Amino acid sequence: MYTLKSQSNHLPWIAILIGTFLRLININTPIVGIHSWRQADTAAMARHFALENTPIWLPQIDWAGATKGFVESEFPIFPYLLGNIYKLFGINEWIGRGLSILFSVLTIILIVRVGTILLDPISGWWGGIFFALMPISTFYGRTLQAESFLILLSAISIERILTWKKNRDILDLIISWGCFVLACLIKVLPFIWLTPPILFILLYPNQLEFPISVKHLLKSINNIFSIRSAFIFIGSSILICIIWYVHSYNLGQSTGLSFGFWGSDSDRSSLKLILNLNIWLNLFLRFTLRNVAILGLPLLILGTCQCYKNPKGQVLILGMVGVFLSTCLAFNASSIHEYYQLPLQLYICPIMGKGLCFLNKQIHNKKRLKVLKNIGISLITIISLSVMYFDYWSIESMQSQIWMPLALKIRESVPAREKIVTITNSDPTLLNLARRKGWIASSENVTIKQIYDWDQQGATHITGSLNWKDTHTAFSNAKEQNRLQKLICHQKKLTHCTFSSSKLYLIPLKEIIE
Repeated sequence: MYTLKSQSNHLPWIAILIGTFLRLININTPIVGIHSWRQADTAAMARHFALENTPIWLPQIDWAGATKGFVESEFPIFPYLLGNIYKLFGINEWIGRGLSILFSVLTIILIVRVGTILLDPISGWWGGIFFALMPISTFYGRTLQAESFLILLSAISIERILTWKKNRDILDLIISWGCFVLACLIKVLPFIWLTPPILFILLYPNQLEFPISVKHLLKSINNIFSIRSAFIFIGSSILICIIWYVHSYNLGQSTGLSFGFWGSDSDRSSLKLILNLNIWLNLFLRFTLRNVAILGLPLLILGTCQCYKNPKGQVLILGMVGVFLSTCLAFNASSIHEYYQLPLQLYICPIMGKGLCFLNKQIHNKKRLKVLKNIGISLITIISLSVMYFDYWSIESMQSQIWMPLALKIRESVPAREKIVTITNSDPTLLNLARRKGWIASSENVTIKQIYDWDQQGATHITGSLNWKDTHTAFSNAKEQNRLQKLICHQKKLTHCTFSSSKLYLIPLKEIIE
C-alpha cells in the first residue's frame, strides 16, 4: 500500500490499471443485459452510420418498420464516432465497448486532476481509485451507450474552466465551453447538474482561494448579464442546443419515430412521484450499493462536512445538488434508469477521497491506520466485484446463452435487407443482435390480421421466444403465452415451431398466413 506522501507524487496509474482491468471483463459480450434496449439503439445508430453513410443529423434505428428509420434523438455524436470506426475495422460490439472504456479511463485521470485542484493531491488520487472501483462507473464505463463520453466531456469542462480561472488562457475557456455544449447535446440534463459548478467558478470573484460572504456572491450572480464570459458561455450553449433539438423534433414529426422526449407520454416527473417515499428509498439503496459500494457512504458524509467550508469544495457540493435537482425534474426516468445517477461520480469520488484523508488525520496509530485502510479498500473492492457479478455480468452471460443462438440463426436464414418482426414488446435488443431492421411488438398485439399487415408491408419472418416476453422478462401470463403459441404454431408440432429450451422461434410469415 502506498504511503500518503507517495500517493501525492504519483500519477493515477494504479487507478487506471484497476479501472481498465475491471472494464475489460466481458468486453466481447453481445449487447444484452441491464439496459440492453438503450445500448441496442445506440449500437443500431452506429451500424447505420457505417453502412448507410448518413450524416450525423440523420440518426437511424432498427424498429422503424418499412420506413428508413430516421428518429428524433439526442445529438448522436457517440454512435457517429463509433460508426466511422466501424468503417475502418468492421462492425463488432467489442469496439463500441472499447471506445466507452477509453473514455471512462480518461475520466479517471480527469477526476484525479479535478480533485487535486479543488481539494488536495491525495484526495484527488483516492477519487480516481474510487471512480475506477465503483460498480456504476465500472459498468457504464464499458456499455455501448453515450454515458461514458458524456461523463468525460463533463470532467474536461470542469477541469478546463478551473485551469482558465487560474491562468486566464482563452483556449481553456473555449475547450470547457465546447465540452459543455457537447455534453448538453448528448443529454439535456447536464444543463441542471453541470451548470451550477460551472457558473459558480465563472462568477466567483477570486480564484476560489478565499471564502466570501453570501451577500457578495449574490451580488456577483445578480450581475450575470454584465459578465461577458458567463453570458456567452451559457447563452451560446442554450442556443446551439435549441437548434439541434428543434431539428430533432421536426425529424421525429416527419417520421413518427421518437424516444419520447416531449408530450404527455414522456411522464418525466410529478409531485405525486416526488413524494413517493418508496421510490426515494429504492434510489437511496441503489445509490448506497452501486454508487458508493456501502462503505463509501460514511466517507462521503465526512468529506462533505469538510468540503462545504471552502469555495473549492463547494464546487463539488453544487454538482451534487445539481444531480439531485435533475433527479427531481426527471424523477420517473431517474427511478428506472440508474445511469441518471452516474454524474454523481464526478463529484462524490473526490469528496470520498477527502473523507478518507480526514479519517487518516483522526487515527494517530500508523499501523492501525494502515490495517484499517487496507481492510476498507479490500471490502469496497469485494462489494463492487460482487455487485458487478450478480447484477451485471451474470445477467449478460445468461441472456447471451438465451438469445445469441436465435440472433445467429436470423443472420444465417434472413437476408440482410429483409425485415423481420420481433415479439419483444418495446425492446429492440433482438433486432440489434440479429443486425436486422423491422418491427417490435408485444405478444398481446399479435393477431392474424396484424401478421397479414406486416406481410403486406414487407416483413418476411416473425421471431421471439415462447418463454420470454422480451429479452429480459419471462412470461408471467400463461394464458397469453398459450394464445401466442397456438397462433404462430397453430397446426405445426411445437418441436417444429421452436428450438432450444427457451422455445425460440423463427417462422416465415407466409407459413402462418397460409
